Amino acid sequence: MEIKDLTGLSEPLKKLIKVVSQGIGALSKPYLIKKTADAKAYEIKVIAEAIKENQQDLKKIGFDDEKLSLMSLDETTLQNELTLEKRTQNRIEFQEQKKQKNIENITQKAAQNLENDSNVSDEPVDEDWTTRFFSYAEDISNEEMQELWGRILAGEVKRPKSFSLRTLDILRNLSKEEAQVFMKFASLHIKSGGVSFILNFKNEKLLEEKYQLNYNDRLLLEELGFINANDLQFKVAKTDQQPRQVVFIVGNNIVIQEKEENKPEQQLQVLVFTKIGQQLLSLVETTPDVDYIQLLATKLKRVNGPIKHGYVLEYLSNGQVRHSPLMEVPMTDAEIEQKRKQDEKQNKK
Repeated sequence: MEIKDLTGLSEPLKKLIKVVSQGIGALSKPYLIKKTADAKAYEIKVIAEAIKENQQDLKKIGFDDEKLSLMSLDETTLQNELTLEKRTQNRIEFQEQKKQKNIENITQKAAQNLENDSNVSDEPVDEDWTTRFFSYAEDISNEEMQELWGRILAGEVKRPKSFSLRTLDILRNLSKEEAQVFMKFASLHIKSGGVSFILNFKNEKLLEEKYQLNYNDRLLLEELGFINANDLQFKVAKTDQQPRQVVFIVGNNIVIQEKEENKPEQQLQVLVFTKIGQQLLSLVETTPDVDYIQLLATKLKRVNGPIKHGYVLEYLSNGQVRHSPLMEVPMTDAEIEQKRKQDEKQNKK
């Protein structure tokens, strides 16, 4: 693709094209800017023309249910026709074509992730990072994993240094099943004070039963280097004569506790994501339900101050968050029952 072909594309897609060209020296145009159907038609045409040029003895070429079928010479004829050198060449060509298709699929998914963005960082993507990325990406054939690598490429284009070389090294050997375990934990992550964590699920029926968190999966994520191996505490500092806000980001929700004056320090039992784990959290779409937000509110203890939540509308450049009007986090059934008993006890006095 020549520079003149970039006319009319958004800035994120222009930058993506330059990054891909920097990494592999060429770009398959239909995989990047054509619709999926057009890209597939173009792919079939190229394959058919290549077969026609190189395999004159093929009897029939068909395309059914998105699969290309070939009727060729019988096995004996092929054995007589193809030399060892030719068979070696065919194997190498097949492997290289598969690698090229993997790269193009991942590039297309990156483009899809960027198509709704209007701008990106002017900082260039590091050449060493680009080289390492595409040397790994060519071996990623699973569609779900290609989606993950496409998001990584798009994220690095938008904001360079989002994903370290060490993160790429770990992801290179990550299986689909291991990725799914990480996604399960990551979908519940909470951010506050520069730290990303999930509430410790030990002895928490909600987390074990509803969200299917278990100890074996935790050990796996520790082994992969995504979460810290130790049980830790997230401390909410005490207040003296002045109240203060404690802010938590839970997916697309913001949870704020208006901690009143003269309230003690609180410690939440948590599992903390490592630096590599935090980099990967940006790839996970988190949409927590009210049960998880209620659990966080219970841990924070409403006696320390009202706890409200709203929807995140925009992250501002100064680090603050623009959000919808805040509403009180509804109490759980257990909290309602506890309050009822307290009120009854109070009324008897």
